[in-house]
Formats: sequence, structure tokens, C-alpha cells
Amino acid sequence: KEFENKKHEINYDLDGLVYKVNNFELQNRLGFIANAPRWATAHKFSAESGNSKILNIDIQIGRTGALTPVAKIKPVNIGGVVVSNATLHNEDEIKRKDIRIGDIVEIERAGDVIPHVISVDKSKRQKNSKKFLFPEKCPSCGSKVIKEFNNLTKKYDAVKRCSTEDYSCEKMAVEKIKHFISKDALNIDGFGKKVVEKFWDLKLIRLPYDIFILDFEKISKLDGWGNLSSSNLKYAINKSKKISLDKLIFSLGIRHIGQENAKLLAEHIGNIENLSKVDTNYDFDNLLSIDGIGEIQIKSLKKFFSSKINLDVIQKLKSFLDVKHVKVSNQGKLKGKTFMITGKLQGMSRAETKSLIEKNGGKILSSVTKKLDYLIAGDKPTPKKILLAKELKIDILNQGDLKQILD
Repeated sequence: KEFENKKHEINYDLDGLVYKVNNFELQNRLGFIANAPRWATAHKFSAESGNSKILNIDIQIGRTGALTPVAKIKPVNIGGVVVSNATLHNEDEIKRKDIRIGDIVEIERAGDVIPHVISVDKSKRQKNSKKFLFPEKCPSCGSKVIKEFNNLTKKYDAVKRCSTEDYSCEKMAVEKIKHFISKDALNIDGFGKKVVEKFWDLKLIRLPYDIFILDFEKISKLDGWGNLSSSNLKYAINKSKKISLDKLIFSLGIRHIGQENAKLLAEHIGNIENLSKVDTNYDFDNLLSIDGIGEIQIKSLKKFFSSKINLDVIQKLKSFLDVKHVKVSNQGKLKGKTFMITGKLQGMSRAETKSLIEKNGGKILSSVTKKLDYLIAGDKPTPKKILLAKELKIDILNQGDLKQILD
């Protein structure tokens, strides 16, 4: 609160604070998740708001087919930034707040970044205003729009999606290519989102592998380009051809497969040759033995690899890319042994324990099966897992036993 009250007196822009664990040893133990440290957390200041009129409602289509409604509003200054767009999240949110074109609404910049609509001033609503009807077909490709059923929550997802699974939907294809060349994927320097859009409009790219057959002489003659910028792009694209298997899997933009899951799959699949052989006949249920891969990821992978276009993209990429094979650690005291953890461990997080086991050549499983060598039982373990382990004659270790093995 003290900082928030003083933020306008400070001579640089400030939108929040970061709290950190003030101990290098503990920071090292806590480690990182995919793209952030576990030993630090951000605290955003309360958002600023303003009022404006909704001029129109557009539907944006994301990489995974999600249809996101965006309000085009009369430009308004909120906290020193001119805002002309505000997200409406999804169809349910529009219905709940009864948001209509022509409404006067309160806009807030959540976390001082993404503007969204808080409420509608219905006293200023025009008499002839009509409720906004969410499209039943994808505005880009005309495919059926679906809401997926979530087996965990036993509810339908709030987000509506285009039912296309590959590059057939133009808007999805553009977003997929943007993801393919992004920083955490191929990381092609100088190949930004605007360049993707421009090359798409000029029909220079339609699928990810088109990037590797671009006509650079033609590009050098485009408005805003030249020989130098064209050759720089060519160099950056050639440099991106050397890639690790996990980054390639992540770059494909498979729904529910983020950076961490891509690493797990890369370790299991091993190399590009094996990846190019994955199709509808692949034993996807075998992936359930990987800790971190569940039913949701399996369903998504099955959908992705059922598309002929997606399979063709992988085959073509194989001929352009130099993909590094994944070498899984098979050295250490736990070499060739499989483990599973149940219950709470003392003085160590589950993530830290898993990391220790893997560093010592062991493998983590997500279920009790005949493939399991050891079940590590902490405080309040799941009784069903203990019972099944005893039935299958699997060794049950406590935390002290594991420490003793690891010395």
C-alpha cells in the first residue's frame, strides 16, 4: 500500500512489486518452473478504470481455436494509456454482464495491462439495442463452433472453439505460425508477428515449413525491406534449423502441451525419426506412464496426430531441421529404477524429490503398475496406492529409506 501510494512520485513507471526469498541456497533448492522462479512472486497494484462506449464486438481466433470476443471501444485514457480494445473473455461473460454494442461501460486495466469490461451502465442504454449473438460457426473457416466437456469438472468449458484441428482455418494457421517462430520455439530473430501477417497476406507462407523455402530475392524488393534485412532474416532462419526435440514438439502448438510437457514427451520419444512415425496407430496410452502426462494431454495428442496435414508438416520439417536427440540420464545410483511418490514429504517438496531421483538416473511414474519398482510413502499416503503396491509386491520406502539409497 505504501508503494502504491508513492508510485506517482517515483520517476519511472511502476505497476507492482516482486517479493523474493532472500537466501541463495533456498532459491537454488526451490528452482524454476517452465518460465519463472519458484522463489519469487509478483504483486500487481490495484487496477485503474474509466468509462467508454462499445462501438463494435469482434471475434478473435487463437492458435488453439479459442473464440475470444473483443470490444472495440471509443478511445479512452486509463492510467496514462489510451485504450481502444477491451477483452470480453467469453460468451458466458457477455451474457452474465449483458454487454451489447452501443453500451456505455466501465473499463479496467487489470494488473495495469489487459483492459476488460467491469460493468454496463444500463441507464444510458439505447432503447433499440439488441443482445449480442455469439457465432455458431467459425468466422474464419465456417467450421462448427464447439464447447468441450471437461471430465474433471463435469462441466462444459466456458470457451467456444473452432472444431478445426490443423491449418485449414486461416486465422488459426496464422496464430500457429506465430507460435512456431516465437522466442520459446524456433526463436527466429527479426521474424515477428507483424512479419508473419505480412508474409501471409502476400501468400509467401501457409504452413510452418514454408519459412524454409522463402524467396529472399523477392522479400528484398518488398516495401520496407532491402538486401541487408533480407539476408539477416535468411541467416536467422538458417540458424534456427538447429533445434532440440522438446522445442520442436512445443513449436507445433499442440493444445495442452506446454514447455514442460514437451520436455517429457521428447525424453519418451527420443528423436525426430520416432516423432515422424507417430500417427493414429501409435500407442498413446503408453504415455500415461509419464508423470505429468494425463488423459487431457493424451486426448489432445490423439486429435493432433489424427490430422493428415499435421503429419505432413512434421514429415516436411524433418527434411529441413537438424533436431538434437534427447539423451536421458541413465547414470547414477537409481539407474533403471522407477519411483512414485504418495503423501507429504518432510523438508522437501515433491518437485525437488522428483528432480533428485531423475538426476540419479531414476524415472518417475504417475500410477501404481507392475512397471513400478518403488513407492515412496510420505505422511498421509493414499491408502489405495499402498494397498495396490502391496498386492503387486512393490517395495514401499519411507523418506529415510530414499535418503539412505541416495547417501
